[in-house]
Amino acid sequence: MTNRRTFVLLGLAFSCAVIVGLFSGSRALLAQESSDAKPLRVLLVVGGHGYDKENLHAMLRSFPNTVFEEITIPEKQDLLKPGLSKDYDVLMFHDQSFFELSDEQKANLEALWGEEGMPTVMLHHSLISHPEFPLFREVFGAQFLLNETEINGRTYPKSTYLRPTDLNVYIVQREHPITKGVSDFKLNDEVFKNVYFNPHIDVLATTDHPESDVPVLWTWRYKKSPVFGIIQGDAGGAFNDPNYRKLVYQGLCWLVTQ
Repeated sequence: MTNRRTFVLLGLAFSCAVIVGLFSGSRALLAQESSDAKPLRVLLVVGGHGYDKENLHAMLRSFPNTVFEEITIPEKQDLLKPGLSKDYDVLMFHDQSFFELSDEQKANLEALWGEEGMPTVMLHHSLISHPEFPLFREVFGAQFLLNETEINGRTYPKSTYLRPTDLNVYIVQREHPITKGVSDFKLNDEVFKNVYFNPHIDVLATTDHPESDVPVLWTWRYKKSPVFGIIQGDAGGAFNDPNYRKLVYQGLCWLVTQ
C-alpha cells in the first residue's frame, strides 16, 4: 500500500470513528461533523440476478459521508483490475454471476485482491457467484454450493435456501468495531444452509434458524485484502432494518482501517 493511500485510509478511518460514535444521534449533527471529511467511496457491483435496487440504494444513501457508484457485470468486468483503489475505498459485491471470465480478467482479480489489496464486502447474492472459479471462494471465505463439491479433500453437500423467513441474529463478538453498539435482533430475509465456510473465518454473528447455517456475519482476509461477509441482504427486510444498516456501515468503516 502506498504512503498516499495509507494517509487517505487513515483519514477515512478517523472520519468513520467520529461518525460511528455519533451514529445514534441526530442526522443534522452527523452531517455537520462529517461535512469536511473525505467521503468513503464505495463501488457496488451487481449483475446476473434481480435485486432490490430501491432499498439497497436507499441504505447506501443513508450512510453518513458515503458516496457510491454502481456497475453491472459482465459488461463492466474489465474495470475490476489493479489501480481500482485509487478511485474507490471499498468494493461491494451483490451480483450473482455465472459468466465465463477470461484469463486476463482472472489475473486482474487476483492482482487486485492479492497484490494491490482491495477492501471488499460480500453481500448475499454474491456468495453464489462464479462457482467454477475457486478464487471467489478463497477471497470471500465462503461459498453457496450449487452442487455437491469437493474442497480440500472433503465433500460438501449442495447448499439450500429459504425465503423470506423470520430469523434471530445473535451478536457473538460485541466489542468488535463492526458489531459494537448492536444488540441481538430479529430480521425477515432469506437464509442459506450447507454453505461452505473457510474454517478460519472470524464469525461475528450467528442465527439459530433451522434452515440456516449458524454463521451469518464474518470477517476474513485474503492476502492483502480485508473482507467482510454477510449472508442476509436479499431485500428490504434487511436493507431497511436499522441494525442491519449499522452493521454494514460499521463494516465499511472497519475495512478501511485494515
